[in-house]
Amino acid sequence: MKNILVPTDFSACAGYAIDLGFAFAEFFDATLHLFACIDLPDDWNELSDEEKNKLPDKKQLIENVNVLLKEWKERADREGIKLQTIISGGKFLKELQNQVTENKTDFVVMGSHGVSGKQEYFIGSNTQKAIRKLHVPVFVIKNPLKEYSFKNIVFASNFDEKEKEPFQKFLKFIKWFTPETIHLLSINTSGWFAQPSLLMKEAMKDFKELCEGYNCKTHFYRDLSVDVGIRHFSEEVNADLIVVSNQNRSPLKRIFAGSNIEALVNHSEAPVLSLDFGDVQVEL
Repeated sequence: MKNILVPTDFSACAGYAIDLGFAFAEFFDATLHLFACIDLPDDWNELSDEEKNKLPDKKQLIENVNVLLKEWKERADREGIKLQTIISGGKFLKELQNQVTENKTDFVVMGSHGVSGKQEYFIGSNTQKAIRKLHVPVFVIKNPLKEYSFKNIVFASNFDEKEKEPFQKFLKFIKWFTPETIHLLSINTSGWFAQPSLLMKEAMKDFKELCEGYNCKTHFYRDLSVDVGIRHFSEEVNADLIVVSNQNRSPLKRIFAGSNIEALVNHSEAPVLSLDFGDVQVEL
């Protein structure tokens, strides 16, 4: 992991994400890219100084953001963290995608407020949209972490053959955090498209065999919906991290069933790691 990107709106949960980004940057000796997207004209960077001076309120906005970023720059200097701060205007998601590409980002850490009701279905949070569009792992956090180790991890999946590659990459990534237990979790919603329990249990055995060296347990859990089941089970085992593969996406499935990962991110109080490695190479 060489480049870690943390978007910030300077909210409390964004601060938790920055704290985690600092911890990851120190652990992996990576560069931390702190990104703020603010209300600027889309062509701000192409404007001349004279044109920018005609927009004094925008210049003041940048100065205010730089003051807020100064705290993190000073912390990076004290802790010996390689930090790059980025301010841009335009549409948040588009600018975020550009930064991921330009900085060859390996990993994104985001704070999430969570949304509910009509806002959840018709608007969606920036974090939801990022998970939908970015093709790198995205770590979502709502609450401050007492420690940056993940000993009790839930990996939720449908455990089909396509999930094996992201699962193996997950194992390579998570080894750095020396987890004590990995729970392989399948949710049975008793819906029309639910797989028979016998077939699912057999599929989970194949994944368990890949967990050599880990204390790995399999669970077939029944609940009303996938995201509710993942949250209920994670609370029961006191998981400190939930991992879900987002590698093999189906727009059709999202239209009819919604995105389980996006719903999980909205409602889970535990951190959620959405895996989509894209072209990211996870080294042994």
